Parts: sequence; C-alpha cells; structure tokens
Amino acid sequence: MTGTHRLLRWFKSLWLSAWPLWTFAVFAGLAAVRLLPVGYTRTTLAAPILLLVPGSLTLGAVFSQRNRPRGVAFACYAALLSAVWSAFASLALYARDVPITADSTYWYLLMVSAVLTTVAEARLLLGRPGGGRRAARRLETLDLDPSDAAANGIEKPTEVRGAGYYVIVAVVAGISLLAAGLYAYDHLPHPAPTGYTQMAWTGPPIKGDIAVSSTGAKLRFEIVHRQSDTTTFRLSAAWLGTTSRPLAKPMSLSIGPNQTFRGSLLIPTLPDGCTYRIVVVLTATRQIDPLTKEPQTWSINANVHDPRKSPKMCKR
Repeated sequence: MTGTHRLLRWFKSLWLSAWPLWTFAVFAGLAAVRLLPVGYTRTTLAAPILLLVPGSLTLGAVFSQRNRPRGVAFACYAALLSAVWSAFASLALYARDVPITADSTYWYLLMVSAVLTTVAEARLLLGRPGGGRRAARRLETLDLDPSDAAANGIEKPTEVRGAGYYVIVAVVAGISLLAAGLYAYDHLPHPAPTGYTQMAWTGPPIKGDIAVSSTGAKLRFEIVHRQSDTTTFRLSAAWLGTTSRPLAKPMSLSIGPNQTFRGSLLIPTLPDGCTYRIVVVLTATRQIDPLTKEPQTWSINANVHDPRKSPKMCKR
C-alpha cells in the first residue's frame, strides 16, 4: 500500500469517526466567507454550505448510520431539508419581530445546527461496536449464522421496510412547511429591514390617472434613508412618452443616517396631450449595485391626464 493510499484511508477514517463535528465546523466557518467582497466568489463558496449542511446534520440526527440514505439520495434529501430549515428560520425570526436578514438567518441556523450536531454525533458514537448494550446486541444478532439464527428463532435484520414511507412523509411535510412559510411571508406585513433606502409617493394611494388642471398639480413624495452613513443622491424627474423630456431640473442632495427627506413634484399644465407618465429617479452617486455593476437607483412613477381633453384629442 502506497503512502497516498494510507493518507487517504487516514483521512476517511478521521472523517467517518466524527463527520457531524467536521460538518458543523464547516458551517461555523461560513462567517469567514462574509469577509469576502459581495459577488460570485462569495456566493459560490456560501451556497453549497447553506444548501447541504443543515439538511445533512438533520439526516445524521434522524437516521442511524446503517439506515441513513447514501449518495445522490443523501444530497437530495439534505438540500430539501436545508431549504425547509431556511423557511422555518424565516418564520421563527418573523414571529419574534427580528428583521429577516442574511446575518440573523445564519445565526439561527447555526444554533439549530449545533443541536443537530450533538444528536447526530451521539447516534454515531452509540452505533459503534461497544457503544452500548443495544449496539452489542445488534452486532451479536448480525454475526449469527443463518442456520443458528433460524434455530434460535431469530430473524436476520434487513433494511428498514418503512424507511421509504418515512422519506415520503418527510418530503411532504417539508414542502408543506415551505409553502406555508412562503404564503405567510407574502401575505403578512414584514418587519422593517435594516440598512435600506426607499422612495415612495405619500398621501392617498394613487389609483388610475391623476387629473392635472389648468394650474397644474403637486405630488408629494419621501425618501427614507436607513443607512449608517450620509449618502449623496441625484434626484431627477422626466416625462415619458414618444420621447423622454426633463420635467424638472436635476438636483443633488445629501441625506444623513436614519433620516427622511420629504419633497414635492410640481406638474405643470400638460403641453400637447391628455395623458403622460411621469417618473422620478433617485440615484446614489457612490453606491454600486453588486449585480448590475451600475449606480444604485430607485424610481417611482404615475400617470397624469388632462380632463379637459377627450381621448381623440390626445397626441401620443
């Protein structure tokens, strides 16, 4: 046997002797991945860990070493259970009025994984030869010769016949929990996220087109800035139609931490038509969107019309 084979056997033995602990160590090390810049490298490293580790530890805690799924089945069940745990974490955080962020979800899953690791490692130790009376009795039964086992009225253990039914029940329960979590998240109010910027119209909800009289109209809006530092923005407004035209002169503004800027947009008499769409755009001059690699922008829009003109007089 070569040195490489001995090294591989040693690593395999070391892994199998305490794989729940090593798996948990990998998940705990995910905190170090957060030090990397946001991008594809960080996502590539973090996604497989989040997708497999909580589910793998769940399988280790529920199934014994002999009855645990293997290979592709193990990976599929682990991914499904990890998704279920992520949904359950969101529900638990929501129930405690904790903002659902990447950090809060990670720490919740870390606590759950610690409990699952303890149970999985205990099952692994008790399942070894000499790990307990039940383990010893099981080994004695497995070592019996078939003729001796038949003479003593003992049937040789086989694979657990109901394992398939347990898997089906687990899959159905997991999908149900995930669907319930998505429904609750979509239909119930969410806690305010931390570190965000948003822009919205204020006043009564805008339904349909807004009538603009001969004296014009005024629409109020606000910018909520919940960042930890002062940010410089560029604010602009434009008509949208056959061609885009400026509606107001662009302006620059700085908004401090946890401040709200309130403004209003004056809409003059509609020049040559009866219906237009107006759009207000807010651009952060120094913040880059990690996905588009462009400056971060926010926008709101509304349709306005002149009630004095019939649709036949409209010029698009």
